[in-house]
Formats: sequence, C-alpha cells, structure tokens
Amino acid sequence: MERLNKGDFVLKRKTTTTSTRAKKKKKPTPYTSDDVILASLSVLPDDLLVMIVARVPILYYRTLSLVSKSFRSMVVSPELYKVRSVLGLTESCLYVCLRFGMGSYKWYTLSSKSKSSGGYVLASVPMPGDDSPRVAGLGFGYSDLVAVGSDIYNIGQADKTTPTSSVSILDCKSHMWRKAPSMPVELESLSATVLDRNIFVLGRRYHQYGSWKSLLQVFNTNTQTWDIPWCVLDQASHIFNINGNLHAVNIFGWVFAFNSKQGKWDQLVEIDPIVGEIKYSESYCEIDNVLYSVSKEGALRWYDTDKTRWRDLKGLVGLPKLPGRFAGYGSYVKLTAYGGGKMLVFWSRKSCILLSHMETIYCAEIALRKGKGDCWGKLEWYDGVLSVLAGTELVKIFSVTL
Repeated sequence: MERLNKGDFVLKRKTTTTSTRAKKKKKPTPYTSDDVILASLSVLPDDLLVMIVARVPILYYRTLSLVSKSFRSMVVSPELYKVRSVLGLTESCLYVCLRFGMGSYKWYTLSSKSKSSGGYVLASVPMPGDDSPRVAGLGFGYSDLVAVGSDIYNIGQADKTTPTSSVSILDCKSHMWRKAPSMPVELESLSATVLDRNIFVLGRRYHQYGSWKSLLQVFNTNTQTWDIPWCVLDQASHIFNINGNLHAVNIFGWVFAFNSKQGKWDQLVEIDPIVGEIKYSESYCEIDNVLYSVSKEGALRWYDTDKTRWRDLKGLVGLPKLPGRFAGYGSYVKLTAYGGGKMLVFWSRKSCILLSHMETIYCAEIALRKGKGDCWGKLEWYDGVLSVLAGTELVKIFSVTL
C-alpha cells in the first residue's frame, strides 16, 4: 500500500454500515384487526356483503364509506335498505339542516367517530347532482320541514323571499329530491306537524280586504293528496302533535288544543300576569306525550298539562348554560326526540379564540323521566360535533327512520 505524504489529499467516501441503514428504514405499519376484517369482506360476493353490512348500525356507515368506492355506493343503495327492512333492522337516524349565510343549505347526519377516539360528529350528506330545492325562505316563515318515515318534506318551498305552494321530498335512503303535489293555498308563517302519517300545515294568507286569515291544510302521505283547507286559530304560530291530538302555541307561549267535536281551539295555558311578556321559542319537541321547549333565556322547560303552565326541566347536572334567544345570530337552541325517552339538544357557541370567525356546534343527549309531578333530565353526554363559520344557523333537526 502506498504511504501518503504530508500535504496529499484523499477524497473520502462516506460509508454507511448495514446496521445503520436498517435503522433508517421506516418500520411497516402493523395491520389492525379492522384492516384484516375489511380485507376479508372485500373478497366476499356482493349479495353476502350486503347481508353483513345491513346488520351494521347506521351510525358507522360514515366510517364504512371511507373504506372504498364500493362501500360508499353500498351504504346509499336502495338494496341495502330493502334488506334492512326485511330483517326488521330499522333504526332512528338524526338529520340536521344548517344554513350558511342567507341561502346556502347543507345537510348532515350524526355519525360515530372512530373506535379509538369515541364520541360523535356531524357528517356531511352528499346530494347527488346537487339538486336540492331552494329553501331560502326557511327561517323567514315561508317554509317548514317535517319527517315522515325515511322522507323529509320541504313544505312551502320558498324562492328567495316569495312564498310558494310547492312541496318537495328528500329520500334519506338515496339522498335524492323529488317533487310532491303542491299545497292548494299559498301560506306564510308556516308550521307543520305529523299525525298518523298526515302532515298538518298551519299558516296565514293575506286577503284583499287587508286582513290575514289563518288556514290549516292536511296532506295524506299515503295517497299523496291534499284535503280542503280549514279555518283555524288566528293567533297560533306553531302546531304540534301531543298524545295524538293537535295543539298550537302562539308567540306569548299560550297553548291551545283543537276540539274536534266542536271544531274549535280551546286555550289551555293561563295568560301570563306580566302584560306583554313574550315567551316565544324557536324550538319545540314532543316526547312521550310531553311538550318540551327552550325559553328565551336558554332554559329547557316542559308544558304541564295538569297545571296548564310551562315549568323548568329539573336535573341536568353538568349541562353547560345554553345560549339565550338574543345571544347572537344562529345561536338558537334546537331540540328533537331521539330514541326511547331521550332528547337531543343542539346549540352553537363562538370560539373563545380572540378574533376567531369560527364557532362550534354542540350536541347533548338527555334521558328524560317523569316523577312526583315533575320532569327530570339526566345528561348522558355532550360534545362539540362540528366546527363552522360564525353565523351558521341551525335550521331544523329530524329523527328519521331508516
């Protein structure tokens, strides 16, 4: 070997040992049991795969849709829901309608997060062809939404700020819209409820003599026909089904029951002694023949039919203070029945980060019970389920049977 003298330069090449290279190699991600199961399912015949997926709770369909295109198509296919119906596996699913700005509407469903994180999230519902009807009048009193089975009816579909009599239906199995027979009479200040698969629509019509006339129109969802409009209570603003009977509430919180024998409305709640106090609520729901609402201060309450007055719901340890009616645009609390004897409460709250333009939509599940002349609520859980731009409005929440 030739000896190097002082001043000679040698270009040294960096060498890496085998052990060093091995250390730099990225370790392969180990397969989880879920990965193995999904890989096994993908090789099964389609008919057998549909039978398996039909037994999976709908809350997990969002996770399945992320696996592959075939799973994404399967969870919205009519065949899957036919199999679920035959197997008697129908269940209640939650649909939420949000309004962004003044006229942009989007739909969401309550879905479970991954098993590792737990909890729930509002997942966006894609509408094929983006053929959602214009519902710009929602919130202005020109339109209302109700659920019958697996369909959501958009009653009095609005075009900008002009009321119309048109009706459209969202099939929550395929997420496709279709037309329905229009209302016989155009109405404003709409409120709708469902009783024995009939949709009762309460609203007002302006007459040429300068007065408003209140009308009640009934739509039979089985025959897809409208009955002749009825004249009803002029003061009513919301209509409900309580224990199989029609009830109405006005802006003062007064409750009326429809007397079918005499064809008139009987006032049930006493007039508040404080003249001019408005107890109007943006949200009501009926659970086990009890009417619930939220006060303008953000308190959950129920209507005591025996004492004919509104009373606060007791219990609710751990539930955050709900925003009041005047806490800001889009902050109204919304209620809906969900499952047996339970209520879901939705509300939004602005981010605590300074100058943030975002807010969080929260959901709480409350178990209800009656005892000793009172109604009690037990908080099951609550969590943030969606982050949205500030000003996004919770329009309506539905429990749909799929």
